[in-house]
Amino acid sequence: MFRQRHKRCGLRAAKGFSLLELLLALAVLIAVSAVAVPPLMDRLQAGRVQDAAEAVRDVLGNARRYAIDGGVDYHFRYELNGPAFVAIPAEPEPTLANSYSGDETDTRVVVEAGELDENLFLRAANDGDAGGESLEALAFNDLPNAGELAGKTWSKPIVFRFDGTAEDRVFRVVDEVGRTAEITVRGLTGAIRVSQVFELEEQ
Repeated sequence: MFRQRHKRCGLRAAKGFSLLELLLALAVLIAVSAVAVPPLMDRLQAGRVQDAAEAVRDVLGNARRYAIDGGVDYHFRYELNGPAFVAIPAEPEPTLANSYSGDETDTRVVVEAGELDENLFLRAANDGDAGGESLEALAFNDLPNAGELAGKTWSKPIVFRFDGTAEDRVFRVVDEVGRTAEITVRGLTGAIRVSQVFELEEQ
């Protein structure tokens, strides 16, 4: 005859964490965060500066290309200690047609403008290169914010000539705590280089 056997298992009551254990775990998490978060945030902010400098380099490269394609000199300028930058023809109304539309009778020129994100600024690496000029709205051609751009203080122009050469120049993208990426333009070749981000020492 089949006899069903029952085995009584003693179940231990589920035990929770004590307040002391929770406080210890919290303290460990805070300590790890204090060590790991600042370098992570610094890396993210440095990446932000690097990305901004690369965006400026793109517009510099475009200015060189516009000059070569259009057969007219171009200026790249940046707002001194500000976020704005532009690529504009050296003369507001150049006499030579460029490749804006591929039509030789079309003398319109390409103009390009950009602006850095909040708390990023453009600065001259050398005081002698800074400038401090204002420009007429006409210089910005058909840009919708030409009037606003005319009210800014601009650097000396970095000239890109139609033969592919440029002017030697160094300037910087800087954030509010001194993280810096340096942008170098080589005159003979028109080549543009962006440095890795570094901490700008207090002058």
